[in-house]
Amino acid sequence: MVQIFSKALKSILPFFLIVIILLLSGPAYSQSYEQIKKLDTIYIPFKEGKYNVKINFPVERDGFKNRRYVFNKNKKNVYNFEFKKNASQAFEKQIINKTFLKRYKGKIVKINSLEKFDDQDIQCELFNRSKVFYILDFSENKKGIKYRVIFINMCNVRE
Repeated sequence: MVQIFSKALKSILPFFLIVIILLLSGPAYSQSYEQIKKLDTIYIPFKEGKYNVKINFPVERDGFKNRRYVFNKNKKNVYNFEFKKNASQAFEKQIINKTFLKRYKGKIVKINSLEKFDDQDIQCELFNRSKVFYILDFSENKKGIKYRVIFINMCNVRE
């Protein structure tokens, strides 16, 4: 009886190892530089913390509140996005849900995942002015609020 059990276990073990490896490799998947570069719209999750800061400016006469989102993960690379009133751009603010997060999963780029790339490439190519940026602000609402923002850092070219 023990021999039958050990033979069955030996034949099933490789199958279980393959399944475990596949399950563990899923969360390790991260977006490549080329994938992010091809995106026309980028969604950036924001949760206020030690290095992620949201600056709220005073409310304007019409009730609009400008704000700035600052990502400063490693105290070296700082990324600034602004949510401000602009006559040429539509005001976009929307509460999001889990369905939205699932639908746009491939377009959601976490600032932490960019640490493996060169800062100049991020500023000049990934976050260029031709892209549309949305901050998914989870500090105001647990579901998150989507704000259309502009990237205000400059592309500093090194020689």
